[in-house]
Amino acid sequence: LLVSQDWLTKFGYLPPPDPVTGQLQTQEELTKAITAMQRFGGLEATGVLDEATLELMKTPRCSLPDLAATETRRKRFAQAVTKWSKRNLSWRVRTFPKESHLGHDTVRALMYYALKVWSDITPLNFHEVAGNNADIQIDFSKTDHNDGYPFDGPGGTVAHAFFPGDHHTAGDTHFDDDEYWTFRSSDAHGMDLFAVAVHEFGHAIGLTHISAIESIMRPYYQGPVGDPLKYDLPYEDKVRIWQLYGVRESVSPTAKPEVSKTDDHPVLPELPENRSTVP
Repeated sequence: LLVSQDWLTKFGYLPPPDPVTGQLQTQEELTKAITAMQRFGGLEATGVLDEATLELMKTPRCSLPDLAATETRRKRFAQAVTKWSKRNLSWRVRTFPKESHLGHDTVRALMYYALKVWSDITPLNFHEVAGNNADIQIDFSKTDHNDGYPFDGPGGTVAHAFFPGDHHTAGDTHFDDDEYWTFRSSDAHGMDLFAVAVHEFGHAIGLTHISAIESIMRPYYQGPVGDPLKYDLPYEDKVRIWQLYGVRESVSPTAKPEVSKTDDHPVLPELPENRSTVP
């Protein structure tokens, strides 16, 4: 039960224990928190830690909370809507996965295409830079990496990103280097790096988690999303990002993405569609 309480606190469903009295949550607060988590996760809202609920709690996911302000917290915890005030944003992979079968160029190409998903439909432009001044610094880190969101080994929390704002970590995106990152793999064991990156870059430009089952901004890992060059954002996510930044001039709201021409784009290595990438 304590593990579940920690989980509910970590993801915004339950306020932390009172630091003065050490008072833990009442049964009523706990039931309310479980119900909110079940609703957000698309489960039947029973308020009871049943098997389906415990199973969802074990699903790999993003480290950011789902509810930024529970009703019992004071308003200062509320997540204000944040967005970038500029339209040209720089990015850089500062640290790469240490022991990965994905080469540096593949990782960079996947980041490029995951950002392109968002810039294709908004007025935002992303460009890769060298040096330490990138707006979006990308790192692969393990366990505690000094940002308040420690990773936890394979599974559990797999990545997180910081919302836009004035703080120096704004836009920064971190992936857990203890995950087995994959690309174009049908293998159930790995984490599809492109799918997770699209989600995290959604945070880096201002989107919070939502409960919609189809959304890429749902907090739980949903498996691979197919070919990065042909990926089309769910309509729900398009509408939310348009509310923040407006529509890119060349975009028809219902059009499918054009398959990228590769002249000026990084090339992704071909992998046989059905071959496992696990050695």
